[in-house]
Amino acid sequence: MSLTEIFAALRWWTALLILGMAATPLLFVLFQKLPDRGYAFVKMAGLLLVSYLFWVLGSLGFLNNNLGSILLCFALLVALSIWFYHRRSTKVDQPSLRHWLRQNRTQVILTEILFAVFFATWVWVRAQNPAISATEKPMEFAFLNSIGRSPNFPPLDPWLSGFAISYYYFGYVMTSVIARIANVSELLAFNLAIAWLVAGTATGSFGLVYNLLASQGARRSARILGLAAALAIPLVGNLEIGLEMAHANQIGSDAFWQWLDVRDLNHPPDDESEPRYQTSGWWWWRSSRPIHEYHISGRAEEGLEPIAEFPGFSFVLGDMHPHVLALPFALLSLVVALVWWLPNRGSANDPPLFDESWDEQDWGDRLRILLQSIGIPLWLFTALLLGGLSFLNTWDVLIYLFVVAGAFFLARWRDSGWHSRILSQTISIILLLLAPIVLLYLPFFLGFRSQAGAPYLLPMLMRPTRFVHFLIIFGMPLWAISVLLVSLIIKQRFRFWQKGLLAGVLLILALFLLTFLFGLIVAISPEGAVRVSGLVNELGITLAPRPEQSLAFGWGVTAVLAILPTFLNARVAYPLMTLFLTATIGLVTMIWHERFRSAKNPEVNDKQDVLPFALLLVFSAALLTLGPEFVYLRDNFGVRLNTIFKFYYQAWVMFGVSALFAIGYLWQEFRGSRRIVPVIAAAGYFLAFAIALLFPIYAVGSRAGEYRGSLTAEVRHPATINGLAQVQRFNSDEYEAIIWLRENTSGTPVILEAVGGQYSGYGRISAATGLPTLLGWAGHEYQWRGDTPEPAIREPAVNKIYSQSDLLSAAELLNRYSVEYIYVGDLEQQLYGPAGLDKFAENLEPAYSNNSVTIYRWEPQEQSKQDR
Repeated sequence: MSLTEIFAALRWWTALLILGMAATPLLFVLFQKLPDRGYAFVKMAGLLLVSYLFWVLGSLGFLNNNLGSILLCFALLVALSIWFYHRRSTKVDQPSLRHWLRQNRTQVILTEILFAVFFATWVWVRAQNPAISATEKPMEFAFLNSIGRSPNFPPLDPWLSGFAISYYYFGYVMTSVIARIANVSELLAFNLAIAWLVAGTATGSFGLVYNLLASQGARRSARILGLAAALAIPLVGNLEIGLEMAHANQIGSDAFWQWLDVRDLNHPPDDESEPRYQTSGWWWWRSSRPIHEYHISGRAEEGLEPIAEFPGFSFVLGDMHPHVLALPFALLSLVVALVWWLPNRGSANDPPLFDESWDEQDWGDRLRILLQSIGIPLWLFTALLLGGLSFLNTWDVLIYLFVVAGAFFLARWRDSGWHSRILSQTISIILLLLAPIVLLYLPFFLGFRSQAGAPYLLPMLMRPTRFVHFLIIFGMPLWAISVLLVSLIIKQRFRFWQKGLLAGVLLILALFLLTFLFGLIVAISPEGAVRVSGLVNELGITLAPRPEQSLAFGWGVTAVLAILPTFLNARVAYPLMTLFLTATIGLVTMIWHERFRSAKNPEVNDKQDVLPFALLLVFSAALLTLGPEFVYLRDNFGVRLNTIFKFYYQAWVMFGVSALFAIGYLWQEFRGSRRIVPVIAAAGYFLAFAIALLFPIYAVGSRAGEYRGSLTAEVRHPATINGLAQVQRFNSDEYEAIIWLRENTSGTPVILEAVGGQYSGYGRISAATGLPTLLGWAGHEYQWRGDTPEPAIREPAVNKIYSQSDLLSAAELLNRYSVEYIYVGDLEQQLYGPAGLDKFAENLEPAYSNNSVTIYRWEPQEQSKQDR
């Protein structure tokens, strides 16, 4: 890495440090229930608040998209934070921030060192392979560059000129905010953003586990297990790496690997000079796809296998996709939910929630009492954060809203015992959060379009996930969680086991019934009937032709009943995962029931009972992983791969945090002769941890060798965080042209470049500069916008402009789309040839040219702009 790049990384770290300092007084008061006062999350909070103010004021037309506006929003955050601190610090029982920092300097210093070490480490990792190429990186780079270049919000879509981005782009706004504060070019910012996300996720994981265990009174183990969480959540892999090594070293019989049936491992290893996990190939890709999916008919799914991605895979891959951008803020949401769970000090003065006067209150008074019990500032911050998740990665908002509402529900159950009013109050809290979420992010929701169009659930008519594949993904945390649940049930002498068993059976029956009903709904819809007919034919079932009526209820019932025996047979053949997760949900519910059996407020002291909250994370993760076994959300893929992807990703965080809490809790509660229980939990977990830790080690080495060359290579390319270094190395002319465009074009002039398929080299100039082009990756535009005709119109228009030999014929299209720059590089020359490209050289003056690239300037007519 050059000295310039090192200083850029230091400025990036400093910018985050300053943002965190600005939010520290605010979180110190807002998170006063937490042992660390939310210090591990100040950087996330500061970035969230500044980015939100910048975006919403820009969207409403009060601010322009520039550095001055960002600094103004930073000043507003400082003022808000100081005002809120001084307003709340007048209470006698509130220690000063300075006093708290002095008393907790070890924790503060440890948190800052942890962040700095993870950030510096991943800057080094990204420098081994910084290339912004393959997978989704070009798209993400395009968004980042476009946000830095657009004059206002919403930013312009770089791959569909004249349109705004129709995607959850808040994470790219945040990245652009840091980049501009730190004065770092997007060429470097892309890889520095990945490093910050690793550090933010590690620090957030550390902070969440620390606060859980420290609230329980186990501060020493809280730090140790918090540090383990800093590795386990963001970097450690799943157990596929252990299988990868065993298979490559010919451990295990052929029959075993065929039974295991993980793709790439279900056949004898190739005769290679070295195991593939030591090569620069993409062997690590399989770790995110260990589930071998089969149709209910027995046919293997090809090409659309479920994505069981986890953070370590994401960070090795290096995509700056929304699910990765949201990770630190997902952890912030969990710690906010913990604040909702922890009892208020001096709770005797809280507004009465369950006395006889509650039923006599009107709705306005009830909502006021609920808000007072939570605290209006915490309620607003929660809504701002959850709304931010909807803008960061829209799938996440309902998941973490469920966790926050669950924390509220359990807190009411804990404080006053079971009462039917808990349900109505929880529903009221959900509505009280949804209303400000929508209002705070209304500009985003008004412009957002989804690939799903009108989203709805579809039945999962594939074979169930095999339990062994599920354990490959989640076996490490589930070991400790299972030991915790079993030990708690044994300790309670199986009280209420009959009710728990009954609840589990009823849950399974309800899921089967819902699947049947969803299948029926699909079968009687025009789109669903096509899918059902195809499945019926594949199963060899003969049905009467479907009537022409749009609602063929009788045909739908017949079709679903015809499929049902095969469906049930598959369920019975692979029941373990469903039974395990259902049992987990039942056990958690039983423990809650026993914990809250007597209605009384917990004693207020330095030790809080956070076990029910940790079990809420287990409960939520179990639901997230059980749900896709029965239903999935409709999208363009037509199968459940995206639902598993989004749900498993959040389950990884919740299971991971819960497992480390389980070890700390068992160590604290089981002493003497019963110490064997936490020893078993810790031994199994950390054995799996040691195996899974090999994933980032070998995967990072493979990615480094892919770009820089192996350690034994004669030529080792220099380390750098310049995301276009690969272009500079292999196509220096194009790199120079990109740099010229970045430095010599202002505003958002439209550039014309070649059009082709997604996940390819097409759209590369607009991606690298932020200049809007007529069409980038058409497939992605369909995903973002649903069923839109625009990409289908533009692709032939681009081809026509480049291919026609007569400039006058192309001029009409150039004017219609307000093109100002025409790019002709190697890709355009290969695709269109001299027959169409010579007209530009003969009639236009180059704005820029080098050995193989020419950029022509075109001045679109004003009339065409008006028509457009």
